[in-house]
Amino acid sequence: MGGYAPSPPMITTFALATLLAAPLLAAPLLAASGALVQDEDPAVDPLPPGVVALAQGLAPVTLAELDETVLWRHARTEPGRSALRQLLEVRLIDLLGKERGIEVGAADLNARFAELDSDARQSGQTGGLEAFLADSGVTKEQFREYLRLAIVHERLTRAALGLAADAAVTSEQQTEWLNGELEKRGYVEEPFPYTEGVVARTGDLAIPRADYIGHIRSQIEAEVLRETCYLMLLERAVRRRLPDLSDEGVVRALDEELARRRVEAGEDPRYQGISYEQLLEAKGLSLEALRRDPAIRSAALAHMFVERANDDTKLRATYEAERAFFDGLFGQGIELRAIMLNATERPNELLRRTFEDAEARLREVKRQIESPADFERLAREVSDDSASRERGGVIGVITRGNVQLSEFVRKPVFEHLEAHPGDVTGTVLGPFRISGGSVLVMLGARRPAPTWEGMREHVHRELRRRFLEDCLERKGFRSIFD
Repeated sequence: MGGYAPSPPMITTFALATLLAAPLLAAPLLAASGALVQDEDPAVDPLPPGVVALAQGLAPVTLAELDETVLWRHARTEPGRSALRQLLEVRLIDLLGKERGIEVGAADLNARFAELDSDARQSGQTGGLEAFLADSGVTKEQFREYLRLAIVHERLTRAALGLAADAAVTSEQQTEWLNGELEKRGYVEEPFPYTEGVVARTGDLAIPRADYIGHIRSQIEAEVLRETCYLMLLERAVRRRLPDLSDEGVVRALDEELARRRVEAGEDPRYQGISYEQLLEAKGLSLEALRRDPAIRSAALAHMFVERANDDTKLRATYEAERAFFDGLFGQGIELRAIMLNATERPNELLRRTFEDAEARLREVKRQIESPADFERLAREVSDDSASRERGGVIGVITRGNVQLSEFVRKPVFEHLEAHPGDVTGTVLGPFRISGGSVLVMLGARRPAPTWEGMREHVHRELRRRFLEDCLERKGFRSIFD
């Protein structure tokens, strides 16, 4: 459930200037109205009012349905709670500003806008602040409203601290003052899923459920919302393929899916001693949230469909018919460590190392390796691949058909395994040239091909994947987030 761009606490003019260098945060933070904007292609009919996604032959996804899914997926996560706090702070500042007669005129906004525009240009933003806002999908009106609130926040803080009207005020002072106001008023969060229509209160200020959902939605990347729409339509497409399935059958399928996931979590060494419910709670989720999630529901129904259509004999027949495919992905594997150096054919200011330079350096490194401990140490010191470097070069178990690793590495590795059937632990191969660099690898223990019981699950999973893809291709739907 990635793609969520949590915002920092109430925006200040200092934060605005900082965010000019962080566009991934700026757009979600500022586009807090919850409004949806559709860039209409004149050659394509616009979606009907209130509809956010549709596919041929399926009931469309409405904005209300999307918002309910967004609520259950995101509201209780850490970013969701941060979004709630931010919305509350924005509303409180606006309320206090009005109560205390603080007005921010056009001249104030223009002056501050010009100041931030100058900062943007000095930081290298071509076209200044307006170009930055356009690139971020933030309208000038939205930005000016947050700018107004930021100025109100400053003035409220100065008044509370007894500072002169032109005195400098720090973001820490603003945060401390606002936290104090919230503490005086008290803060109460209503029980999820906020069926009474209010999410949280501070004093006489309440955050309506609809406003909170819109605020969360505005902070989720469009691609994530598009994927959510796809999953909602996918569930409908799957149900269409199971016309005889009753609501009770869906419940049973979900029970079985959650039971499988509970077992998987219990077998994961990372979660030993933690119940499944505790694990979900730590992620801001619950069993009910999973039951409502279209991804979980589609997976549960796909499992049921494949079970209905395939007994063990049919699954074995599928495996035999596509043995090269399944063995390539899930058959014999080998533990692998790697040291990778970035390189290019044409050196430039960002990358001066050529492929020849990288290969020469790796050959020098190879001469220093006499044990797996040497390789691990040198990987941490030398490798340019940050993810594996932190693990001492560990890539994990790879198979012949694992496309996540370059063919220019996999091919010689498995040729070596075929030529040397014994223990190959500690063997160093390479360097191999790949796109973007050169790699040195060390072989670890072989992982034997799974028994039929293990391979059966891989075949079953692949059939589920194909079934879901066949139900609704990703290019087979439209949404306002396209």
